[in-house]
Amino acid sequence: MRNTQRLTILYFDDEPACLSVFSETFAAEHEGRTVATLGEARRALAENSFDLVISDQVMPEVSGAAFLREVARTHPQSLRVLLTGGVSVGAVLGEIGDGVVKHFVPKPWSAATLRQVFERARL
Repeated sequence: MRNTQRLTILYFDDEPACLSVFSETFAAEHEGRTVATLGEARRALAENSFDLVISDQVMPEVSGAAFLREVARTHPQSLRVLLTGGVSVGAVLGEIGDGVVKHFVPKPWSAATLRQVFERARL
């Protein structure tokens, strides 16, 4: 990927405010799609490929780590990012060590932190 390329990003979170802030913050820079349910996330992945897939860890239908494990199998080219405010890094170290999760970002996330992850995805 070139440094000037717009990234395609899937952001999966059950918090409407987080989805809204993500869209407002990055819409001018990247092609983002936000989803709030596992069904929507799976449909989005069936219809498109994404440079990055971002998931919150604490979700009602599936953990973010389990979802990203699924993404690693079906879309191994996608960089996978786990967001969480309620789980320690120790709880997801296995997924990080196995390469399922490429980046771990604490919630609440900052735009600057996510931009750093996006820059790494371009390399």
